[in-house]
Amino acid sequence: MTTLVVVDDESLITDFLTFLLEGEGYTVHVAANGKKAMDVVGRVHPALVITDLMMPVMSGLELAKALRGNPEFVCLPIILCSAASHAVAQEDQHLFSAILQKPQAPASLLDIVAQHARKVEGEGATSRDAP
Repeated sequence: MTTLVVVDDESLITDFLTFLLEGEGYTVHVAANGKKAMDVVGRVHPALVITDLMMPVMSGLELAKALRGNPEFVCLPIILCSAASHAVAQEDQHLFSAILQKPQAPASLLDIVAQHARKVEGEGATSRDAP
């Protein structure tokens, strides 16, 4: 099974995304902020991360920078899904495989997840994998 990590400080969002993604056959792990996500990513080596931008402790942008700074996860696909996606500076957009505006249509989100997760087929993305 393809493993994903969903990062959002709103449990309604993580609950919905978990339900949606598990319904498509993904294994989903959840974290409430970027710091917790770093622990989860290091433990489960997901094929893809979906993150919110604005969260306490560590933001989605800080999470993306931390993952890109780790040789083990430099090519891990990261999808930003945020109501404040416009707040990502032009020079930071390269950190994300896709930037989506909340609310995102479930079918569209599933298509984007499938497109990026398929590249690593659940093996977890490492520096050996394509972004």
